[in-house]
Amino acid sequence: MINKIYILLPVHNRCEVTQRFVDCLKAQSYQNYHLVLIDDGSTDGTADMVRRQIPSLTVIAGKGDWWWAGALQEGYDWLSKRAFEPTDLVLIINDDTEFEVDFLDIAVKYHSTLKGTLLLAQSFCRETDHLVSAGVQVDWRRLKFTPKMNPDEINCLSTRGLFLNAEDFIALGGFYPKWLPHYLSDYEFTIRACRKGMRLQIDDRLKMWVDENATGYHEFNEESFREFRKKYFAKNSDANPLAWTVFIGLACPWSWKLTCWMRVWYGTTVNILKALMS
Repeated sequence: MINKIYILLPVHNRCEVTQRFVDCLKAQSYQNYHLVLIDDGSTDGTADMVRRQIPSLTVIAGKGDWWWAGALQEGYDWLSKRAFEPTDLVLIINDDTEFEVDFLDIAVKYHSTLKGTLLLAQSFCRETDHLVSAGVQVDWRRLKFTPKMNPDEINCLSTRGLFLNAEDFIALGGFYPKWLPHYLSDYEFTIRACRKGMRLQIDDRLKMWVDENATGYHEFNEESFREFRKKYFAKNSDANPLAWTVFIGLACPWSWKLTCWMRVWYGTTVNILKALMS
């Protein structure tokens, strides 16, 4: 049976970036897909641009306050109301990704094994071609996230380029947009899947290239403490201690929660003091 792929694509005001993604999608050798464009309040014509080029399309429009987890929850809610086939797949992906013409074809060839499996595309930097992300092993004792290639060692994945069976996606229960709106929502989702007994895998042939300059706050060398505080505690900051606190509460085993919370807030205190003294 031929699989339909439901592609959940959150977008927000970067039409040129989204256009590159659309170009890759139109060139795919496998065309049995339905794009769910989750347009969170774009004002730059992104949705109209996609409508002109992708015939199999649903647009879900927001007001600009969904962030990553909220956008994916909208896609989850939309898909949960549809009647889909047991072999249908879901692809969660960012619009700052590019991929070869056989990208979807490669994933579909895994359809017989995707039941109970999360399959992640390896991400490489567009500019340097170095590996950005693949599998991850979480060590809760040290709150350390280590890249891994061996499926037996992987217990966590990104959702950037993630394929899974549609029934499994619905069964997992969605996201926590109010508590974990952006960063770490993907890790929480895939750790939850792992705990439910699903396999987390990568494959060398499934690749994509990402624009590392297009997302979030990762550095905090600000001239003023006010700017530091604004970026450090932003929803799209990968250091936001509030997000880390919630993530640990949702995903970490009880035996390590307190230790992990202490690590997060000790590190936050140190960074705040450094910013105040700089």
